[in-house]
Amino acid sequence: MSTDDMDALLDDENREPTQEEIAAAFVQRLGRVPVRDIIMQTMATLSDVAGIRLGLGPEGDDVKDIAQAKLAIEGFRALLAVADQEIGTAVTRPFREPMAQLQMAYAQIAEGKTLEDDAPLAPPPEPAKKLWTPGS
Repeated sequence: MSTDDMDALLDDENREPTQEEIAAAFVQRLGRVPVRDIIMQTMATLSDVAGIRLGLGPEGDDVKDIAQAKLAIEGFRALLAVADQEIGTAVTRPFREPMAQLQMAYAQIAEGKTLEDDAPLAPPPEPAKKLWTPGS
């Protein structure tokens, strides 16, 4: 079945396509979509899932699941590393900031802090009361 035949079949408003027709159309499109596009979309999806599972989405804590958030972040991180190597860092640069934000949010939530806390993840070192000098 050609692309035109498949598109015409799926665009026919007079009937619902069968499961087999939908599967065939899906396979046909997957065979033509650049893998780069699929990787980029998958990274965007993993980013969204991680944020939602951290409780940052519209459903808030109702769908919060730290373990699932961690899995999404780790999958995103791994895919980003592959994309950097195979596609190039210039293309993947827009994903760096969301990744950093997700990792920071995860770390804060895993430590029991709220994202509204402005406290850093680790307390800053105490300033020295006086300068140490040899022999003092």
